[in-house]
Formats: sequence, C-alpha cells, structure tokens
Amino acid sequence: MKKEKAVIDGCNVVYLDSPRRKPSIKNIFAVITAIEASGREPVVIVQPEVLSILGEFELLERLLSQSCVVRVPAGSDPARAVLETAQECDAIIVSNNAYVDYWNEFPWAELCRLPAAAVDGRVCLLEARFKNADLASLARAAKAAWHSNM
Repeated sequence: MKKEKAVIDGCNVVYLDSPRRKPSIKNIFAVITAIEASGREPVVIVQPEVLSILGEFELLERLLSQSCVVRVPAGSDPARAVLETAQECDAIIVSNNAYVDYWNEFPWAELCRLPAAAVDGRVCLLEARFKNADLASLARAAKAAWHSNM
C-alpha cells in the first residue's frame, strides 16, 4: 500500500523551539522521525542558503544527503515550493505557517496543514482536528473542489 506523503516546510519547522531556544536543523530531523512514526512518507522542502545562517554546517550536510530532501534554489520562494509540492504529491503539509499570503491561489492549504509542536524535547504532530477524518481523503477532496471551481 502506498504511504501518504507529508511535505515538511523545513524553513518553518527549524523554529519549533522558538522563542525558548534558537532555531535548529535538529527540529527537521525530529519532524521527519515523527512523520515516519505516523506511517507517512516525508518530503522535506529546504532552502540551504537560508538554513546555513544557523551555523549547523554538519547537520545541514547530513540533512541535504537525505533522499527525502528537496532543495529550493536561492532567491526562490520556499513557501510556494511547499504548497506546489503538496499539490503535486497530493500530500499534507507539516508546518506552523498558515500561508495566508497564498490563500487565493491555494485555498485548500489550511485544510491540509498539520501543525507540529516541540514538547519536552520531542516533536508532536497536532493531529487532534483530524482525529475522525482521513487526512489524505480530506486533502484530496479540498484540492478537487478547488480545481473544479477554477
């Protein structure tokens, strides 16, 4: 059976511990682990130039060597890349970004967004609002409705 995909907004999830701690690439690895534990296939969208400012060069190199990582070129819009990848892969989005600036173009995004939180040093996927719903089916229905109205 094909696993549901989860597009992770790497530039957003580095901030899961903020403001208590500085942003860290470790959060991306923790979210990948949580997504895999949930039975989903992670697809991580990152812009290496943005993450390099964190100074975690060994972690960044290790992250970029992962097969699930998609690099967004410098100067492009990583948020748009997350949304477009989720649309192409029929995937959910793991991010705390509400993508308000993109609602006209991607009105389904909020329905398909799975927030995450750092709690006691580990990442929790905040799936309570999807408790009685099949998230993949919900995402497909929202995207299909949006496309049929175009």
